[in-house]
Amino acid sequence: MKYIITILLPLLFVGCTVSNLQVERNLTNDNLNILLSTLNDKINKKEAKTLSHEMFIQAKFLKESYDLVSPPLFHNFLVNIGIKEKGLCWHFAQDMLEHAKSLELNSFDYYIGGANLGDYWKEHTTLIVTCKGCKFDDGIVLDPWRNSGKLFYSKIKNDTQYIWYQRGNKRN
Repeated sequence: MKYIITILLPLLFVGCTVSNLQVERNLTNDNLNILLSTLNDKINKKEAKTLSHEMFIQAKFLKESYDLVSPPLFHNFLVNIGIKEKGLCWHFAQDMLEHAKSLELNSFDYYIGGANLGDYWKEHTTLIVTCKGCKFDDGIVLDPWRNSGKLFYSKIKNDTQYIWYQRGNKRN
């Protein structure tokens, strides 16, 4: 019985995983605002500021509403065994997307990004923001899951933890 539990216990931790930790940078609302503004010269600066501010607020709100515990894999375990209702990476991605869409901003397109697709242990999902009409690969990762509710963001090409792929069409 001990061996069966040892083998089955890791299966409860699936849902999303964190690979080697990326060096934490100064991830602030102002820096995200600047990053969003540099996506394209047609970005409305007020909209960039609004989206930046709202994404930080939404990440904090979701952390509290999911009653998130750290590390993320332990929270996944609690969701997978039914103790917690939500808080897997795809829950964050969908809820962040819905909030972003509700802002009705005209400067941005939204996508769901996936990494390690099909890998049972490492698959991960998050929100990707691009400028209106821009390519997915030029987008910005908005990921509140990987740091247990603290918003991580980066240009896709600068995210050293994951290689992102577009999942489905634009989600506006």
